Amino acid sequence: MDKKEQIFNELRKQNVRITKQRRAIIDVLEGKHLTIQEIHSELKKRGYHNLGTVYNNIDFLIENKIVTQIFINGKKHYDLTIDESSHSADSHIHVTCRVNNNIIEINDSDIFDYIKNHEIFKNFNVNKLQIVVEGTCEHYDSDRCKATDACFISKLSR
Repeated sequence: MDKKEQIFNELRKQNVRITKQRRAIIDVLEGKHLTIQEIHSELKKRGYHNLGTVYNNIDFLIENKIVTQIFINGKKHYDLTIDESSHSADSHIHVTCRVNNNIIEINDSDIFDYIKNHEIFKNFNVNKLQIVVEGTCEHYDSDRCKATDACFISKLSR
């Protein structure tokens, strides 16, 4: 049984329904970082047209740590946190290019451990750590970056 089904089974034990809309949102988010409008657009293709339902279900998925909300390039994006080996809902790093809006995730326990164990947090239990790193390549050409896979961050994810 995959992690997604394990989480669904735990929720069912708490009498929480995993509706078709919730499953559809999870499917749409798989491997992507989308805004609410992008999620809604994808769901309309699947026959789900009510934007209010999308918001309500996103809230439910966030509350149950199935999805996390992140701010990237000034916009709210939503990221699936189950069946994802690179991060959890409470600890992950996103790197994004401000030229072409590429978004990747990196998982580096050294970074998390350094921050959590830093002297400033000596008497503080860090429960959630999300980092968003935004930038551009040092010597980028915006047309080339947008048209090709020459973006620096695409090389980080390999």
